[in-house]
Amino acid sequence: MNLKTLTIILCATLLFACTKTDPNQVTITGKITNPIGESVIFSNQDTSYNTIINEDGTFAITFSLDSATYLNFGHGLERTAMFVKPGNKIKLSIDTEEFDETIKYEGSEESSFLAKVYLLEEMGDFFGEVFYMTPSGEYGEILNHFKNEVNEEFSSISDSAFIKNEIAELEKSIDNYIKRQDKLAKYSQDIKNYMWETRGIAKNYDFYSAIDSLDSKQFSEMVNNYSNKFNTLLDSLSWKILEKIGLAKELASENKNMEFIIEAQEKIQKTTNRWIERKIAIDNMPQEGEPAIDFTYPDKDGNEFSLASFKGTLIYVDVWATWCGPCKAEIPYLQKLEEEYQKDCTITFLSVSVDTDKDSWLKMVKEKNLGGTQLWADGWSEITKSYAIFGIPRFMLFSADGNVISTNAPRPSSDEIRGLLDANREGLPNL
Repeated sequence: MNLKTLTIILCATLLFACTKTDPNQVTITGKITNPIGESVIFSNQDTSYNTIINEDGTFAITFSLDSATYLNFGHGLERTAMFVKPGNKIKLSIDTEEFDETIKYEGSEESSFLAKVYLLEEMGDFFGEVFYMTPSGEYGEILNHFKNEVNEEFSSISDSAFIKNEIAELEKSIDNYIKRQDKLAKYSQDIKNYMWETRGIAKNYDFYSAIDSLDSKQFSEMVNNYSNKFNTLLDSLSWKILEKIGLAKELASENKNMEFIIEAQEKIQKTTNRWIERKIAIDNMPQEGEPAIDFTYPDKDGNEFSLASFKGTLIYVDVWATWCGPCKAEIPYLQKLEEEYQKDCTITFLSVSVDTDKDSWLKMVKEKNLGGTQLWADGWSEITKSYAIFGIPRFMLFSADGNVISTNAPRPSSDEIRGLLDANREGLPNL
């Protein structure tokens, strides 16, 4: 073999080595019609991968997987399940105006299966009217029909391990539906009718949106209207039960129904009281530009820190817990944000855990290598009362002079957080 031939072989070998792709690399490309924001996220409980949408709605992302896994594809407020394998090259398309109805996959038969099953389950609405108004035998037949429809879809899947897992999940899901409906058997049909009607009423009251958009008087009127509608239906139900008690020789079943009436009355009262209390808490919360309400908690070593401890810097606060899935999903984004600003001493990253299990909190702080300042609040305490925190994660931003910038700041995964941080740290000394 001459030198020229050897050189050609060597160059060809090096070229092949340099262009060889990772067999575990996943590539997902897509087109989003009517996009909402710029971010696309693929995540599970342990990790997440994100990218930005181009102006024409297209995107592309690559990442490496050691083994097949379920991922949630997220855009805007919507989420849908996928099943992704090492080496997959997947194309997806979706229109956000009809999210689940329009999603299509190429290169992932399992993801297409999951999308189809979701639609079948959504059309069945097994916790809807059929749940309350259908006798158990007939309800079982409806579920069996759904099971048969899903089984037909397995013909498009070649992965036997995936099929086995999905069959187990299907059986578990159907068993859960049946067990839930079986619990209704102790109630009369009148009570089941009440449950179904009140469920419909509840859908018309979006207290979560109204609590911020309405003033105290308007919100109270809304809550009272909700309460009155529930009580009107409950009064009608009470008369029906009382009439049957008057005619019945055997009162045991009707007495059970009267117990339901009493519990329902208490539930209505608790619900209305809770929303009024929430509104009062939100209205009393410090507003933008007002002095922050201080709080003090220990770190993992027992050293106590307060919000005031970090005066002189911007303070980005994360209220979270180890048992909160959305909280954990934000951790990689928060760590990336901390890394970007680690040389900037004008920003303090402060995380406050509302875990009651201190050991679980300490374990996650260590395993996830959580940065910033980590404090333990031991449950829903002064910070959640002062800042009307009823759900987590909650992110807040406070100014260097101790005033509120936002008590509901953008999350680390959002497109807005960096702009808000940069705008408010201008002029601060980089200590």
